[in-house]
Amino acid sequence: MNAARPNAWANPSSVHIAGRTSRALLEHARSQVAAAIGGAAADVVFTSGGTEACNLGVRGLAGLRGAHVLTTAVEHPAVAGAIARLAHDAGVQSTQLAVPRGRAPDPEQFARALRPETRLCAIQWVNHETGTLFPVAAYADVCRRAGVPLFIDATQAAGKLPIDVEALGCDLLALASHKLGGPAGIGALWIRRGIEIDPLLAGGSQERGRRPGSPDVLGAVGFGAACETLSERLVAQPALAALQARCDAELARVGALRNAEMSERVGTVCNASLAGWRSEALIAALDLEGVCSASGAACSSGLQEPSPVLRAMHPDEPWRAGAALRLSFGPETTEAEVDAALHALQRVCARKSA
Repeated sequence: MNAARPNAWANPSSVHIAGRTSRALLEHARSQVAAAIGGAAADVVFTSGGTEACNLGVRGLAGLRGAHVLTTAVEHPAVAGAIARLAHDAGVQSTQLAVPRGRAPDPEQFARALRPETRLCAIQWVNHETGTLFPVAAYADVCRRAGVPLFIDATQAAGKLPIDVEALGCDLLALASHKLGGPAGIGALWIRRGIEIDPLLAGGSQERGRRPGSPDVLGAVGFGAACETLSERLVAQPALAALQARCDAELARVGALRNAEMSERVGTVCNASLAGWRSEALIAALDLEGVCSASGAACSSGLQEPSPVLRAMHPDEPWRAGAALRLSFGPETTEAEVDAALHALQRVCARKSA
């Protein structure tokens, strides 16, 4: 991004040399993002982040007025909120598949939930709070046979799982740069050729008429560069799974119950609930020890409501949502940092019991 800064200032829609230079940077970044997911550059639309990519992929799909949308009860607010907006604005009905104890719906259950009026399935690949994996390739097969477009929120999957949109068979797929080590404030939506998208905003014809507004060229450059490192992030996943196992063991030792224990998950997050604690008190105590933790999605921080994801996954144990602790880590996380965090957790829990 620093190297590109002197040449990224011009509007890439301008025809003068500065604009053409900026356009070249933008299109190179687009090709990097497309290559990372096995798609064509022309099918990648840059957005202001994962939230806008999810909204464009869900709300922007043409022909949804009065239709039915199939989703799950544990989607990110960007997807759940987009579907709620469709219900309000376009009379869309939706079915939210249950995910008990983190167990993703099986393909047969998914297929049975389709209706003749279903015009979209919107499913996350990896849950943003628990790391739960959903069998999206199997869902894609169901959708292909039924002729229903499938939108996949892959913001939490990229860099943790290999992505090939053609092999996967989905129709729309959302990404977020900051989940890959790139800058915040830019994302992308991949759209299968032939899928019609209505832009959410009124404006110019940028991004092939699908997303008006002057794009963030410098952000796109950083996003593209981050996509070039995906293979390194994938190689790091086994080591992260080992760190996750250590965290799981220590959380169990202090009496925590792992949330979504019935699910397969990626190796970058531990989510557990500690009886007798309130999440906000535990997080504050760990913060004083130098540990940055969470109770749910970062985008929901500041809200006093317990995690709706954990309420949906554990409806028979509502206390879990209000006593949750989420520890997450990535390729940059060291064993020493994990050990320090776990020792801090031991000290905090010891003070509580004393």
